[in-house]
Amino acid sequence: MAEQKKAPLLKKEEDYVKALEGFITPETDQVALLLDYDGTLAPLTEELSIMPKDTEINIKKLAANDKIFMVVFSGRELSEIKNHLKFPNVTYAGNHGLEVEYPSGKKFKIEMPEELLEKHNKLVAELKEKVVCSGAWVEDKKISVTYHYKGVTDKLKSKLIADAKGLIQSHGFQLIETPYALEGKPRVNWDKGEGAKMILEKQFDADWAKNLKIIYVGDDTTDEDAIKVLHGIGKTFRVSELPTLKTYANYQIKTVEEVGWLLKAVQGYYEKKKKA
Repeated sequence: MAEQKKAPLLKKEEDYVKALEGFITPETDQVALLLDYDGTLAPLTEELSIMPKDTEINIKKLAANDKIFMVVFSGRELSEIKNHLKFPNVTYAGNHGLEVEYPSGKKFKIEMPEELLEKHNKLVAELKEKVVCSGAWVEDKKISVTYHYKGVTDKLKSKLIADAKGLIQSHGFQLIETPYALEGKPRVNWDKGEGAKMILEKQFDADWAKNLKIIYVGDDTTDEDAIKVLHGIGKTFRVSELPTLKTYANYQIKTVEEVGWLLKAVQGYYEKKKKA
């Protein structure tokens, strides 16, 4: 059974090349590249931010490759992430995979129970009303919610954290504590792992795990659900600066900028093929 543990930290560009060594055969392999957006491809901010230039260049090249099936996940609404990126040949998964649109224009959406949506909206509203101040902010992920307090001064931090914890638990959400953030998850059988499985199954049928080379990159506790599902199947990467991080992922990436090195390493396989 998969366990969270400390993963090797990739530090140099050549580490990324080595991590993928022998994994992809460009001539024959169909690759599924599953990427979180906020905090992975681009810095996590209250509004959608832009990707580092090198990341954007390699994303465009990889998305244009017919041997690569690319999925960009976001906790935000599908329309928001799609209109922000506007890349063709990309499958967009909003609300952690509850809303999906394929490059063909085919869409599907899973409706959450009305009662749960009401509880979620009430929690988000109450967090914004009572604990958003002095740099703290609320990230509404539609099926979960994260309270960020990284910018809050020490003087206010403990009181705001205690109040936010109380609100999350009083609404019946599971409380997950991470560095500089609190997450509230509904007690339902849906997460990014379920989203990833469903997207791959709809695209590649039930035998997707046998027929694909899968790479997953994410930065959040919500990404751990997908990384766990893909444990032993593909190559997985968790983005975090935490020196004590425990993860289901094969490797740890320290920064958003270094995710660009991973994409460059993937693209490198196809550049070599052209030169051969």
